[in-house]
Amino acid sequence: MVGLLGAFLLIVLGIYALASKRNMIKLILSVEIMTNGAILALISFAIRKPGVIDPVIPSLAILAIGVGGCIAAVGLAIIVQAYRHYRTLDIRELKRLRY
Repeated sequence: MVGLLGAFLLIVLGIYALASKRNMIKLILSVEIMTNGAILALISFAIRKPGVIDPVIPSLAILAIGVGGCIAAVGLAIIVQAYRHYRTLDIRELKRLRY
């Protein structure tokens, strides 16, 4: 129960940061926070009885952590290139440059 509450709080915190921040690096970090919340919820659902864990779900969680790290690395590489080209990390400024 405590794990599900923590997962819910992480997901809500990630959604709040995703909705309120304008910096692209903070947006990537908020997506990672939401991903960690989802992984924590997955692990919390894996525990059926106290002390008994289904072995498939932690292996899926490890895979999700690896994929999340790769997504963050690619996102940060895109952000670095955008900063080098436009000299800003503000989402609103980049949207204005599109038109």
